[in-house]
Amino acid sequence: WDHVTPPLRPNDIMKLAIGPKKAPDIHLKDFLKEWLEDGAFSTDIDKHLAMSDDEIMVALRNASMQQKARGHVHACRIMERRHFKRVYERNADDVAVNPESGRAVFDAMCGEFGEDTVRRDYYHQQGGSPDFPVRMRDGRKVSSLKASRALEQVPVTSVDYVFVARSIFSEAEKWLAGNREHIIQLPAENEGDARDG
Repeated sequence: WDHVTPPLRPNDIMKLAIGPKKAPDIHLKDFLKEWLEDGAFSTDIDKHLAMSDDEIMVALRNASMQQKARGHVHACRIMERRHFKRVYERNADDVAVNPESGRAVFDAMCGEFGEDTVRRDYYHQQGGSPDFPVRMRDGRKVSSLKASRALEQVPVTSVDYVFVARSIFSEAEKWLAGNREHIIQLPAENEGDARDG
């Protein structure tokens, strides 16, 4: 296997990250949308290259200490470690009922608890198995898919998380447990239930 290791791009690594790291990433995106001019990094090369992690960390710290600063709420969530907690993650049983179960849970939670207290992180890998050149021991180059049967069968990466504010986590967790089956049903099934009842 030493000669068949696919190169990982930074985005691949970021998308595969799971668990506690995902919520701070979402808060950072929210902060940057409020803090950056026009909600995005500058496309001017000199301005873009002048921006570093240092400036962003200083801005986070300052915004967390000044209530009227742009991005204050999101900065506090990061700097004071008040990250949202994961209340739902993609589940094969739920996806079998509704391929958009994560979206359904997110929408229902926003309706129940408010959009300010709920976030969703979703990624679905496009395409199939990774195809890249592999140098064999004899010096020839072949497709990774020909060099490894395992790579032919790599499943598509798909993650779907719903996070809620810590202040409502226990309530949201109980509410979801009591409503999950109804929430994940496809819309046509929900309408049928309403007519039957």
